Amino acid sequence: MVFKDWLRALGKLEYVQGKTRPNIDCILCGIRDNDERVVTLKIYQDDIAFATLNLYPYNPAHMMVVPNRHITRYLDLTKKEILHVSRMIQGLMMMLDHIYSPHGYNVGINQGRPAGGSIEHLHVHVVPRYGSELGYIDIVGSTRIVPEGLEAVQKKISAVINDYLNEDFFENF
Repeated sequence: MVFKDWLRALGKLEYVQGKTRPNIDCILCGIRDNDERVVTLKIYQDDIAFATLNLYPYNPAHMMVVPNRHITRYLDLTKKEILHVSRMIQGLMMMLDHIYSPHGYNVGINQGRPAGGSIEHLHVHVVPRYGSELGYIDIVGSTRIVPEGLEAVQKKISAVINDYLNEDFFENF
């Protein structure tokens, strides 16, 4: 066998174990506030919510939509926040359709540790999905290889984000 034990996504294990996780109360609040202690891959922010690329993506352009208010439960969102976050998700999907042409999406919330949540700040994952994503490395290495770097994804998205998420978009339902 080419790989003796396993492959791993570089940096992810150390992050999950807390070795490289920044010393901050809330990583998502840190991203919201542009705190220098956290890696900020934020691509959009307004007065209600922001969108950021996931530092350890499942696929290129795996994003999270995060309310600015530090809350942990979906039930704590106001009606205005629910509508705004939902509209943001639509705009991001339209943008991703334009840039990447995915075949589908996973959109979801992992609320609480028993549900797979690892950050105590409500956020919605938007994961573009493609046809056959599983490759040789995925199978033999028990890991995922993301075919495009975060910087390239961020550059593509930054060039067009304001065409999709802007004041007119949120006002014109």
